[in-house]
This record gives sequence, C-alpha cells and structure tokens, in this order.
Amino acid sequence: MANYTEVRYINAYVSGSAAPMMASKTQRKQSAAMPKFRPKRKVVIAVDPVAIFGIIVAFVMAVMLMVGFMTLNRVNEEAIVMEQYVTALQEENVSLLTTYDNGYDLEQVRQIAQAMGMVSIDQVPHISLDVSVPVQEAQPTAWEAFLTFLTGLFA
Repeated sequence: MANYTEVRYINAYVSGSAAPMMASKTQRKQSAAMPKFRPKRKVVIAVDPVAIFGIIVAFVMAVMLMVGFMTLNRVNEEAIVMEQYVTALQEENVSLLTTYDNGYDLEQVRQIAQAMGMVSIDQVPHISLDVSVPVQEAQPTAWEAFLTFLTGLFA
C-alpha cells in the first residue's frame, strides 16, 4: 500500500514514496552488546603554570626595580660629592690665581729682562713677507684623458 507524502507542496504520487516491506515480528535481530561508557580521566592541574611564570617574572622585575633605585640613589650621592669637589677646586683655583698674581712684580720682571738683554717688541724691526701659493694646474678628468689617448692613438 502506497502512502502519500505528508509534505503539502507535493500533491502528486512520487515513485519513491512506497513504504518498504516491514520485517516480520518473528525475526529478531541479535542485539550487540553496547560498550560500557568509561569517562576519561581529567587531568587536573592544581596551579596554572602560566600564572606561576607570571608571578615569578613580576617578582624578578620588582627585585630589579629595587636594585635600580638603590643604584640611582648611589649615583645621586656620588654626583653630590663630585659637585662639592668641583666647588672646592674652583675655590682653590681662585685662591691660587690670586697668589700667583701677587707672587711677582711686573716692574721687577721688566728690569730683570732688560738686564738679560731683552728688548721690548716696539724696538724690534719687523719684516713682513708676502707668501703666495702657486696655483696648481687642474688634473684632466677621466674623459679628457681618454680623448687624449684616442687622439694620440689615431694621430
């Protein structure tokens, strides 16, 4: 017995709509034993390794930050000591310059120089020389040298 389809948009009989023969109820299929479902063991990691790595990196960076601050403080202290040293050297330089300037008398130095036979710059004759640098001839370029070679070759 052919059944019509239950689909509403098909109104005509279709050859494939025949119901297949049903197996008799007397024949029973042997049922296969289904395998028992064994849930897979879940691997449980108590602590996330990425989180541990992040904590270690944060700790190392914090230690490096503290070391950097200590180094910065030490360098600042050394800079203060060097500034004080420079100030002391400048003061010493001023005192040494005054000692040097007061250590000799210009009139006494002039008398010693005249006694040694030295004369002042106004009494020395001056000779001025004009020195002119000769102009060098320009070296020929590579193209000019090539043309000269060709002219000599075919002349």
